[in-house]
Amino acid sequence: MTTSYTKVLVVTSVYPLAETTDRYGSFVHEVIQQVRSPQYKFSVFAPAYKGNKHQRLEGVSVYRFRYCIKPFEILTHHGDGAPTKVTQSPLFILLSALYILLGGLQLFIHCWRIRPDVLHINWPFPHALMAYPAHKLLKIPMVFTFHGAGLLLGNKFGFINSLLKWLIPQAESITANSSFTRNLIHQLTNTPVKIIPYGLTIKAKPVWNPLPNNPPRVLYVGRLLERKGIRYLIDAMPKVLSEQKAELRIVGDGDLRQTLENQALALGLSQDIKFLGFVTNEKLVEEYANCDVFVLPAIEDQKGDTEGLGIVMIEALAHQKPVVASKVGGIVDVVKHNQTGLLVAQKDSQALAKAICQILENPDYGQMLGEQGMHDVQTRFGWESLSGKWKQIFSQARHGQQDQNVQTAVQSRETC
Repeated sequence: MTTSYTKVLVVTSVYPLAETTDRYGSFVHEVIQQVRSPQYKFSVFAPAYKGNKHQRLEGVSVYRFRYCIKPFEILTHHGDGAPTKVTQSPLFILLSALYILLGGLQLFIHCWRIRPDVLHINWPFPHALMAYPAHKLLKIPMVFTFHGAGLLLGNKFGFINSLLKWLIPQAESITANSSFTRNLIHQLTNTPVKIIPYGLTIKAKPVWNPLPNNPPRVLYVGRLLERKGIRYLIDAMPKVLSEQKAELRIVGDGDLRQTLENQALALGLSQDIKFLGFVTNEKLVEEYANCDVFVLPAIEDQKGDTEGLGIVMIEALAHQKPVVASKVGGIVDVVKHNQTGLLVAQKDSQALAKAICQILENPDYGQMLGEQGMHDVQTRFGWESLSGKWKQIFSQARHGQQDQNVQTAVQSRETC
């Protein structure tokens, strides 16, 4: 029986464990919240973290599949992402194998039970491989969304590229979060790719409000990973502080936190650099609203991984804040140099310091960048436009598959 609405099962490796205090996979969660309507019903298939159970988050059913005993369910949702972890230890390679085998089995059973109209596959490796039996045997169309990381992993494990070349033609539609990610896909295949970036994951509170009674605030938000390049931002701070007072506020956590705190201590900057860890969405909005400049010093790390898009920059711009960022990956899709922010070479602390000081020393210039940035992201990254693109993708996937099934049935009758 065909329903009047489209049931979309979102398959992802990251999804928040709590509504307001967990930002892992918040961009996936936000797509669902923005697109869901009487015409589009969503549910989620995501891995458990240390045995956590199925749940409902803001009205969305989240099925948490198990792939190991509780203490070892750490492949996702903790520290570095899964693509990084599998390059670090044989343990994570074993966990990845269990993730694919046990996850694929549970995904097929779950699809048999709920019969979704469309499978939205985030990170097609490994999730498209896991979803293939349900796609083939239950005739459920797939939409693939690439974020960059899984594609870069193919540089280390060549079989991944071979699998992706085989899997990509199975999808009804292919989407990418940036032109950078699209170009990586096109290194494997010439399949058409629709660029649909992610938008805000919080409600913006755009305020240009420098704090006259406090040092100007330099803000970083994100996980503390090598590819984020935070060490270069910390190295830039002595130069910044030699020219004027400032405070660097680092929101987020990760495996490099202790290393970065030691770096700040060695530079004598413990009082000037604040490590805030993970914060609630409400606190994050305050940090954006009260900063003077936002910095994303991303780099291409030792594995070739880098920033696929940079949602935090979109959020900073939505708060009318100027951005300083490295000219790598998908960042160039977000920041327009000297119009909404400043782009500098990666791994260049001196260039970072110069750009930060240029904004802090010229508040009017910073305000102009912030204002132009806010208008730009409202146009290019507003959810009204983005949600319409997602609805079109899901509708075409569902009805395209239905048309194909009807055509197959007609051909079968004609043959008989």
